[in-house]
Amino acid sequence: MIEPSIGRSFDFGRVFFPGDEKNPAPDEIRFQPLNNHVGNVCELVKCWDVKELPDGESSRERVLDASEIHDMGKPVKFNLIGSVKQGSFQKYIYSFRGHRFLANSDNSWVQKLARGHHDFSAREICKDTYKLRQDSAYGSVLDKQPLAYAQELYVLEMCDQIEAELACRVMDNEKQAESRTFMDFTIQRDDLSIYSIDPWPFKKTLSNIQLSFEYWELLLNATQQAKLNKHVSKHELEKLGGTLDTLVKEWWKNSELTEQDAKSIKITLKPASYISTEDSQGISEQTATDFYGAIANYEPNPMQSEMFDLLYDLDDRKHPAVVLKGPTGAGKTEAVVFPALASRCRLFLPLPARSLLEDQKVRIEEYIKKFSTYCPKQEFSLVVDTGAQMKRYIYQNGEEVKDSTLNPRRHLYKGDIILTTIDKMLYRFFGYGDKQKSFTFPLRLNRRRSLICFDEAHSYDEISFTNFHSLVNALYEAGQSLVVMTATLPQQYQEYFDDFELVDYIDDEEKVRALDEFQRKTLDRPYLDRRAFTWHQDIGRDSEHPEAFQTSVANLALEKFVEGTETRLILVVQRVSDAVEIYKRLREQLQTEGEQKVLYLYHGRIADDVRPKLYQAINEKDTAEEPYLLVTTSAIEVGCDLNAEILITELCPPESLIQRVGRCNRRGNIKSAQVAVVGNSIPDFANTLDEAGMKTYKNTLHEMSGREFATHEISSCINPTQHVDDYRVVEVFSMLYDYIYNADLTCLPAHERGLVPTRSWIPSVELRIVFSDEDYHSISVPVDRLVSGETYAHTCLFERTYDQEKTQWNTSPVRTWGDIYTKQLIVEINNGLDDLVFDDSTRYDYHEDLGMVSLPKIFTAWKQGAQIKLKYDYESDGKKHTVVYSYIDALK
Repeated sequence: MIEPSIGRSFDFGRVFFPGDEKNPAPDEIRFQPLNNHVGNVCELVKCWDVKELPDGESSRERVLDASEIHDMGKPVKFNLIGSVKQGSFQKYIYSFRGHRFLANSDNSWVQKLARGHHDFSAREICKDTYKLRQDSAYGSVLDKQPLAYAQELYVLEMCDQIEAELACRVMDNEKQAESRTFMDFTIQRDDLSIYSIDPWPFKKTLSNIQLSFEYWELLLNATQQAKLNKHVSKHELEKLGGTLDTLVKEWWKNSELTEQDAKSIKITLKPASYISTEDSQGISEQTATDFYGAIANYEPNPMQSEMFDLLYDLDDRKHPAVVLKGPTGAGKTEAVVFPALASRCRLFLPLPARSLLEDQKVRIEEYIKKFSTYCPKQEFSLVVDTGAQMKRYIYQNGEEVKDSTLNPRRHLYKGDIILTTIDKMLYRFFGYGDKQKSFTFPLRLNRRRSLICFDEAHSYDEISFTNFHSLVNALYEAGQSLVVMTATLPQQYQEYFDDFELVDYIDDEEKVRALDEFQRKTLDRPYLDRRAFTWHQDIGRDSEHPEAFQTSVANLALEKFVEGTETRLILVVQRVSDAVEIYKRLREQLQTEGEQKVLYLYHGRIADDVRPKLYQAINEKDTAEEPYLLVTTSAIEVGCDLNAEILITELCPPESLIQRVGRCNRRGNIKSAQVAVVGNSIPDFANTLDEAGMKTYKNTLHEMSGREFATHEISSCINPTQHVDDYRVVEVFSMLYDYIYNADLTCLPAHERGLVPTRSWIPSVELRIVFSDEDYHSISVPVDRLVSGETYAHTCLFERTYDQEKTQWNTSPVRTWGDIYTKQLIVEINNGLDDLVFDDSTRYDYHEDLGMVSLPKIFTAWKQGAQIKLKYDYESDGKKHTVVYSYIDALK
């Protein structure tokens, strides 16, 4: 051990405060001997499954050597700190900050492992991997397994975290155990001294692992407690940490305690049981029919049965890559979710739009709840990652666990199912996220026994398709299990996945017939694909005077809505402004309170905090077959599991029309379903057709009007233009990949710039309506939407920055110029706060039910070479200031 400069070595591994952590004068403090902690970590490393190590036993030896020295610097860095927030004492924190940099070894790989623990950032791992590759002793290892160092560091981290969590639970500090966001395992207490872990990362031949946890005990006497309480009574809370630190160090220096004097608690760690036989009800057989019957209470259709056979029981030899083509409403999501749950592999579900997450969460949550009833002692989780927020929902025995002590961020992609967007998955794939643990995402996305399913693949185009294909291809080459799902993927896009196995229930006549017969008979869908179609060309939109269009569409919706007392109607328009005005007109017409309860507005500028609850209310009415009238935009276009009786939609591209129609008579149980298209033109921002294509499309709609909607006829109108990759997007993807996965430091500037053009070269900022310090509504908007025009009172610009020293994010007013890709900008509108008036312009008019209809135009812009420049002016200390940002011009 390294001795402190004066006195006795503080040989503590961890410190625990049993009881009330908010007590500034605790009765008892427990100190785990450092050797006990290190010994337990080493024991776990020895037991780790060698198949999970990149270089076999050589990896184990390096990780074991690093485990022995990883905390050798703790004795000289030990301190106790008091956490005070808003004038209130929170808890005591023990700190060994900087101790990892004191770990020394003659073996450079081992030393980097020891010094790398706790950080696990993309920057440090890539830097260390690059340096190790220059060493002839390790170059061959990293040439064979480029992520070998990161994987070994991960094992060291996990063993350290498992030991720490067990120690917390043994010392009766559940809250500290749950605070560990990095854990990839779930640990539960089965008995007083027996703990189970899921999944089991150790040797399969081991039935359990025996560990001993020791501690020295300090019982504070009345004099010591009085010294601490004095600071409380005098409101000197900031002195509490220093006083307790002095008391503890004086006690330890004057004591003669040795490791032989430490109290000991022995525990057994064992694998979590899977499905209890007494509750299995046939599910343990794991056939598609048994599993669907138990979880969803219905028989799988031919498509679902085929996919179950392909995806069930993934192992080292089974890495399927499948393109699944199936019609809307045929159960494609279940075709992937169910075999993933049955196999207990981690399922990633990246969706093309954030608005889809609410619907998928509602659907998948019910399946996880039901599945959890068959494993009543186990914890199951669903992670929803929108980028702005990452939340983990936990379920046991059929219910969501709503425990205030649980950390909702305790995951970093540790979950049975991870719901996210393609944009955020690209960021995670390239190691963007929480600074200290950012490399966790690349490793967990590439872990064994994972299944990655890209839903609604047909919705990607241009830049988003280039990134989508690049990501899928990179995962395919890494040997990941993949599914690409689609209802209307154009043939020329399908050619990008020629190496994938095709499961086609769209164009394969035999499969289509089998699925159709099954749905009509087995699932009682007698009216499948029956929707009466009309085209109202006369309801056109004048861009300068849209009022007539809004009124006509509202009247059409009212006319059709009152035709049936239990009508479920979805009305879709292209613009948020139109949707809001139509909604307001309908609200005026539906005068009674009962009628207004059936009216909903849903679009992408409804606040992130509001939209999930709103969609849940709509979904509940739809499931109960209760009436509703939903006014929406393309936010509801794909992935949403609604079964409306009537769809009214503004003219849109054929691929969008097919998706929207998929929300009408989705379950084939509506005898008189109707689809109505209004308008005779598609706005430029949404159009995918050339002049000839538009003519063909309109002719098809005209010929179809007055009869049933025919999906195959509309499919033939989809633009067949060959996709052309933007070479700049391909190059950026390649550079980021080489940096993260090959430790190519020449690509570091690209990564530090934060340049990931997911859908366009235009970066996004967060727009917030602030009600108080901790209460606000927010959405993400492309920055060009905030350029030139009307500004509002109380509007200002902030930047979110990371404090490396304090390991926390801070938000402060903007002060620095630069590349907008490297910044996290937040536009705040302090609505109605009179003490924050920044100018005399109009107050922002915000209503929760309408969303952020208009946007504050706080920037002025101009082009300069290949860049767009943005200027923001503000006042501070009575003086005017300016900041200028830049981003890449998409047209260059």
